[in-house]
Amino acid sequence: MADPTSVSAADLKTIQTEHESAEDAETGTFNPAIKAASTDAATALQNGKIKNKVVLLSVTFEVTALQIQQAQGKDTSSQITEETTKWNSNIKLDQAAAGQASTSVDFSG
Repeated sequence: MADPTSVSAADLKTIQTEHESAEDAETGTFNPAIKAASTDAATALQNGKIKNKVVLLSVTFEVTALQIQQAQGKDTSSQITEETTKWNSNIKLDQAAAGQASTSVDFSG
C-alpha cells in the first residue's frame, strides 16, 4: 500500500468486510464446534481457529484497515497497537501448535 490516504471508501469497506467474515467464522462456527467437540477434536478445532485468527488479524485485514483510517485522519493508534499485539500472540500460538492436527470448519460468509 503505497499511499493509504488515497484508498477509496469502497476499498476500505471491502477490507473491513473481509475482516468481519473471518471474525464471523470464529464466533459463529469455530466456537460452537469447539464447545461441542471431544478433547482431541476440540484441540484440532482450536488450532484451526488460531490459524483463522492469524488471517483475521493479519495485515491484509484488520490492521490495514486501521492504518488506512489513521492515514485518513482518524486516530486509530491504540487500536493498531491492540490488534498487532493480538496478531503476534496468535502467531506464537500457531507456531507452538505446528505439526499438531488442525481442523477447519465449513463457513460461507
